[in-house]
Amino acid sequence: MIGVAAFAVGLAALWAVTDVDRARFVRPDDSVTVVDRSGAPLRQERVDGHDRRWVELDDVSPHLIDAIIAVEDQRFYEHEGVDPQAMGRALATSWWPGRRASGASTITQQLVKSVYGRPRGLWDKPQEIVRALLLEERFEKRWILEQYLNRLPYGDRIVGVGRASEAYFGKPASELSVAEAALLAGIPQAPSALDPRRHLPQAVRRQRFVLARMRETGRIDEATHRRARREPISIRARTVRPWRAPRFADAALRAARDGEVRARGGVLRTSLDLPLQDRVERILRAAVTEHAARGVTNGAAVVVDNETGEILAYVGAARGGDAPGGWLDLLEAPRQPGSTMKPFVYELFFERGGTAATVLDDLSRPMTGHAGEIFTTRDYDGRERGPVRARVALSASLNLAALDAARRVGSPRIVRRLRALGLTELEADDRYGPAIVLGGADVRPLELRQAYVTLARGGTRVPLSLAPVSAVTPVRVMDPGAARVTREILADAGARREAFGDDLRALFGEGGFALKTGTSSGWRDAWTAAFTDSITVIVWLGDPAGRPLGGLSGFEGAARPAVRMLHAAHDRLDALGIRRPARAAPPLAQARICALTGELAGPRCAHPIDERFVHGSVPSRVCDAHGEDGAVRLPARYAAWLARAHPAGYALDVAPAEGAVRVEHPRDGARLLIDPARPAAIPLSASIAGARATGARWEIDGRPLETAAWSPSPGSYVLVATVGAARSEPVTVTVEGAP
Repeated sequence: MIGVAAFAVGLAALWAVTDVDRARFVRPDDSVTVVDRSGAPLRQERVDGHDRRWVELDDVSPHLIDAIIAVEDQRFYEHEGVDPQAMGRALATSWWPGRRASGASTITQQLVKSVYGRPRGLWDKPQEIVRALLLEERFEKRWILEQYLNRLPYGDRIVGVGRASEAYFGKPASELSVAEAALLAGIPQAPSALDPRRHLPQAVRRQRFVLARMRETGRIDEATHRRARREPISIRARTVRPWRAPRFADAALRAARDGEVRARGGVLRTSLDLPLQDRVERILRAAVTEHAARGVTNGAAVVVDNETGEILAYVGAARGGDAPGGWLDLLEAPRQPGSTMKPFVYELFFERGGTAATVLDDLSRPMTGHAGEIFTTRDYDGRERGPVRARVALSASLNLAALDAARRVGSPRIVRRLRALGLTELEADDRYGPAIVLGGADVRPLELRQAYVTLARGGTRVPLSLAPVSAVTPVRVMDPGAARVTREILADAGARREAFGDDLRALFGEGGFALKTGTSSGWRDAWTAAFTDSITVIVWLGDPAGRPLGGLSGFEGAARPAVRMLHAAHDRLDALGIRRPARAAPPLAQARICALTGELAGPRCAHPIDERFVHGSVPSRVCDAHGEDGAVRLPARYAAWLARAHPAGYALDVAPAEGAVRVEHPRDGARLLIDPARPAAIPLSASIAGARATGARWEIDGRPLETAAWSPSPGSYVLVATVGAARSEPVTVTVEGAP
């Protein structure tokens, strides 16, 4: 009697200091099965090593609820968390010789154990009792029962009746028969020993016991009991956990955790098309193998549906495992994109008045890099081509002409546009200079895909998605006319063949496609972007450690696999239900122009060609640049190139052209002394046709100067003045600190 009183006093004291931490009962994350767009499994992701699926109480078969209450806590709906009758019975049977000890813990107490752990110390059991009473006081029986059912252990790291029903019977917990429910109700007593895959006879014996208890407690009648005992038990074999498109599955699970996509019923349906994924993986692995002798150790590729932004194939690493970069997602790795940046600079150039016929200067000029060093660049073959039309320059991927286009657009404007296209990690607008057009800024392949999808769509951007989407809201980023001209140039198979010796059309079949390749400095990265109205493909080949490749260009290494992937994706369009969009784009006008000057063909033009223009941008001036001998007379800025290259069909206009621009101060070769402690602005002046020019714009080492007052630090500089469309010859000056 004294012991009982002491126990009661202890419980009262514990009641005053014990509480229920509701955070411990928060619904845990479910296991997620990642599937492709057709339901084929890619990955089964467990949470904290457990395979679980939470189910609402209304989604649990009443047979299973009856079975568990019958075998675990017959008076669950009568007691208030602790069952004094069961405790008395357990105490009596524990002292009665030959009788099996009877359990006294209620479902509520077992729930407390599963959340707080099993009692170990002297006062742990009383605390368990107090917490059970508090749970019953604060929550409904349905809440307690749902918590309990979803925390029961079922062996093989399976937790909860929902996932156990799926794993062992291949059906939701709402569809269990009486026999199946009884078998599941028996397993939690000894999950490892009663695992029905490994110990089915033992599990069936326990099932018979549960069925007997259900009959004894009136939860089933005798006929139901007999039918359940006769019902054959069919247990599903353990399925091999899928491991397909691993880096894509990683990305999808991250997106699910961030709330960007949602799993429903433990299934995360993605946009990936597994048959296309398999084809893309094979093509990419073959390309890596083919170019392994040139230093290629891995590759990455992504295929996108342009209409919705859905990712259809995603290869983060062509070679996984212990291959270089095999455990990485190389689509997320920053790399130099090489010439794949050029189309976006040309599109801006077209927005600002340029056309496919506009002549650019393919001339080598000293430039300043982002670290302040002076450097010169060349085209991929080491040549300079002098005046060259924008169509030819972009199709042939000429570096020097692209730099001229970038100077005319301005690097701050280029960086802002690239950010709008999805390259959000570019640094300050003025960091890169015109060299950004050559791929001087690191980008991720996944960022590059966003930019090319926008170009493929005619200038409207849509968010890229890892899951199927029903509707998208595009945002206009590019001028539609400028985007169409850019796409039309990239799809010009004749120009591609003239530049690279192959147009790759035989790999694609019927229809045309646009293509742009890129090769980073030092031959470290080989890129290709290929697209149609429907599909965009990005391919990267290289070495994840950044070691140089053996002179492998983007066209030679990445173009063929990219076009093969594009063809494979088009083969799947009908199967995927992807419609071929008819994109509205401004119509193009055609005009006969001079191939050398880009102006309307005149009587002396020996090489007229047809060019296409957005309406309103057709040249109005007729070419009169040819002399009597037919040669094009070039302004003075081409003098050095003419002397070096001796090209046919060109000559220097020896008479000073009206409106020629000249740098008057400082003169070419000047040495300027400054006081580093008190630097002063150096005035800049230029003349046009011998008269002082007003409103001249200045470039210092290829970067625009905002004012005509220049405050340099010691070093060597190249200055160019521009008035209207006329540019001066560059002058080189040296700035020194005065002693």
